[in-house]
Amino acid sequence: MNINYTNVVKKIILQKPADRNLFFNKRKNRLQYIFESCEFTSREIPTIHVVGTKGKGSTSTFLANILKEANYTTGLFTSPHLHKIPERIKVNLEDISENLFTNAFDTFVTKINEEKLATLGGNSFFETLMILALIHFKNNNVTFQIFEAGIGGTHDSTNFIPNKIATLITNISLDHQNILGNTLEEIANDKAGAISENSVTISAPQEKNVNKIISEINTSKQSVLKKFNSDIKIIKRKTSGTSQSFVLETNNETYNLTSYMLGPHQVENAGLAILAAEEIIKKGYKISKENIENGIKNTSWPGRLQVIKKNQTKYYVDGAHNSYSIKQLIKSLKELDSGIKYKTIFGATSGHSYKKMLDEISKVSDTLLLVKSRHPKAVSIKDFKNKTKTTDAKIIEFASVEKAIKYTKNKNDTFLVTGSLSVAAEALESLNNITPELYPYL
Repeated sequence: MNINYTNVVKKIILQKPADRNLFFNKRKNRLQYIFESCEFTSREIPTIHVVGTKGKGSTSTFLANILKEANYTTGLFTSPHLHKIPERIKVNLEDISENLFTNAFDTFVTKINEEKLATLGGNSFFETLMILALIHFKNNNVTFQIFEAGIGGTHDSTNFIPNKIATLITNISLDHQNILGNTLEEIANDKAGAISENSVTISAPQEKNVNKIISEINTSKQSVLKKFNSDIKIIKRKTSGTSQSFVLETNNETYNLTSYMLGPHQVENAGLAILAAEEIIKKGYKISKENIENGIKNTSWPGRLQVIKKNQTKYYVDGAHNSYSIKQLIKSLKELDSGIKYKTIFGATSGHSYKKMLDEISKVSDTLLLVKSRHPKAVSIKDFKNKTKTTDAKIIEFASVEKAIKYTKNKNDTFLVTGSLSVAAEALESLNNITPELYPYL
């Protein structure tokens, strides 16, 4: 591994805002200063912003694949990463190299006055990575850039990127209540705050109250609102093995689609990407029906209901990390293996409703293999055990995800791996011999 790269990663991970109050209160001023210093505003790249609770990464990647099929150079920024930080920054779906990552960081620190930055609150891990993505996209002269929000929308750093031509809002559910608010309405207000003036908003199916909030904010911003089930509809859908086929119809076209991304929620995510592509076409860009259909077919996104078979052992690996996404996962699993009871490898990170998640998982599991991932905020197994006293499932404890996977190998059984993306990532590393980045200083 590149030593300079390793040092840069350590510096970025360990950095914290110089002044947390200034960091939040001066965010707009700080980012304006950074954008001007790095000359991002000299050529404003058309930006698609993706916010919501679940499905942001899948939706972003569907659209990036469509644009790639249409031969447009496209930047993609997502989070979190599964195995290595460069996964978050891609051009034409290729991860930024360690050298280019280091070069982008060097450009950033060269153009920014650290004392000036400190007076504006300093910077954070996520915000720095967003800036490195913008530098990398500018250096590659991308035609479009797609940015997945981190947490929320209104105050997320990605919301300040100029020239947003569309805001895609995936399903909104309860998550990060300690930051975004305790109610669905509070969370929806924060996320819908990303809607831009005189732009286009494309929304997934939402709860009635969430729909109302999105509509009201969209109207106040004088933007056009497109919605799944109104502007794009499912005509038919069929799941078969490791793929699903479906027909989606818009006001302009009927698309016959195949996707290796499983579950009805992925049909919605694909639909948002298709509506975004049609809006881009209206701006004069050329994207064919074939580009759209191939883009959906060629999309993969590891750790999202990923099916892995190792001899007689079968795994469903999914990074569902709140009760809503667990319910969607179970709904999808019933289409694939109706009625079976899973042996479930489960771990979670703090800040998520793992008691509700465990309640749902216990309904379809006869065995719970409780694990603690490497994530610094991973919930302890002791905490899980206190929440599983009412379940009839057999409980087995493992000190790591890797040890749980070793236990399952060569067993003639079906295992579900879920609870957080960090658990999904570590399972994939063990199953597919992937060497991850490790951050022992955390």
